[in-house]
Amino acid sequence: MLRFPLSRFAVPCVVLLVSGCAQVDMPALPKLLPSHWTHQSSTPVPPKDIPAVDLTNWWKRFGDSELDALVEHALNSNMSLQQAKLRLQAARALAGNVSKSYLPQLGFSAYGTEDAAAIDAYYQLSLNATWKLGLFGDLEGMKRQAVASVERAAATEQEARVSLVAEIVRNYLELRAAQQQIANADELLAIDQRTLELTDVRIKTRLAGPEQRLQLQARLARAQAASIVPKQAEARALHALAALTGQTQPDAAWLEPRAMPSLQAGSITQLPSDLLRSRPDMRIAEAEVLQAVGELGIAKSALYPRLAIGATYLYSYNLTQNRRGSQNGVPAIGPMIDLPLFDWGQRKAIAAARQHEVDATLAAYRQVLLDSVAQVETGMALLTLAQQRVQHLRNALAATEASAEKDRSLTRLGLSSEWNGLEYKHEVAQARQSLTAAEADYGIAFATLFRALGGAPLPAEGEPQS
Repeated sequence: MLRFPLSRFAVPCVVLLVSGCAQVDMPALPKLLPSHWTHQSSTPVPPKDIPAVDLTNWWKRFGDSELDALVEHALNSNMSLQQAKLRLQAARALAGNVSKSYLPQLGFSAYGTEDAAAIDAYYQLSLNATWKLGLFGDLEGMKRQAVASVERAAATEQEARVSLVAEIVRNYLELRAAQQQIANADELLAIDQRTLELTDVRIKTRLAGPEQRLQLQARLARAQAASIVPKQAEARALHALAALTGQTQPDAAWLEPRAMPSLQAGSITQLPSDLLRSRPDMRIAEAEVLQAVGELGIAKSALYPRLAIGATYLYSYNLTQNRRGSQNGVPAIGPMIDLPLFDWGQRKAIAAARQHEVDATLAAYRQVLLDSVAQVETGMALLTLAQQRVQHLRNALAATEASAEKDRSLTRLGLSSEWNGLEYKHEVAQARQSLTAAEADYGIAFATLFRALGGAPLPAEGEPQS
């Protein structure tokens, strides 16, 4: 039977045991998500031929090929997204060196020096090797910090995608709505101008008084002032789209008016726990918890001795007395121990502070959960109300157009006049103006909801992914 001295294995075993006990466990993240949504669906259940809502391609529900191409172009050329991608690559590059810093490190230096009496001058060569063991949770804490840094950068990159797609959709809808409202405003101006001309005829024939002309002049002036608002919105949307797509000037194709996209909103039936996981701010909050736990692990490891193995070889050559015996070499190897003696209380206070920071990040994570649910619930409610508003205005437009068509039939029979028809045309144009604004708000509410859900395309194949 072989026998080994107990002292040969006692110290390593004790070190490993204490190191295991010093590890800091990752705390359980709070789960405050509700079991279901208060607003289950913004629209009735879609037909079977309409696919379920996809968080990664939600803007395609507008069925607009130009919008799809604009989003794709922005994802490839937006400067904010490019910055986030590069910062993610930088975080991954730094995280890959964490474990390497705990491998044996070899250093070489050469320098000249002299003794205190300034008699002899020496040229010295030094070869140093250090191996930090990373015990008592120090290495684990560094790894957690590295993982947290990468996850935070990945979530920030995805947040840039979410914000970019939502802003592209919002500005595109505002652009198309503004162009339609400009056309409606021009129609209203033409109607008011023709009404004013007929009023002059009616005044001459004593069918109207001068006060009616003044009223029509005021209405025409208000219409002229109102026609400027959509032009302002068009200019704002054009330049916003240019900036989002990395251009200094808007694309000429954007100036061509097009119809408002027809939205098929579908229904949202997924559970909160399935949808909200993709929100970048939740991932960032989770990374903050991991970062704080890593800092706590490092702070607690500082309460124990820091162990490393060091080796050095120093070679010295006497330049002044260049004769036999003027050169020396000294090798050395041994453990390097940093003991928390006189500053142990300070290190203890730092560890306590890091524990409070962990608790603070957990509270911040809980708040992000609550804010996420509130934002999505609000988005669903606003989307439902916006859809109801659109439906009411469509009904109003249909009724107004029916009245106008009836008046045109009477005019063809000689039972009505152009004067009455102008009033019906004016009402139809105003109804279209209101419906266009409501449809834009409906689309923007849809984009706002999916921004709250964290909907955005995933990184393309070959790009860094979380």
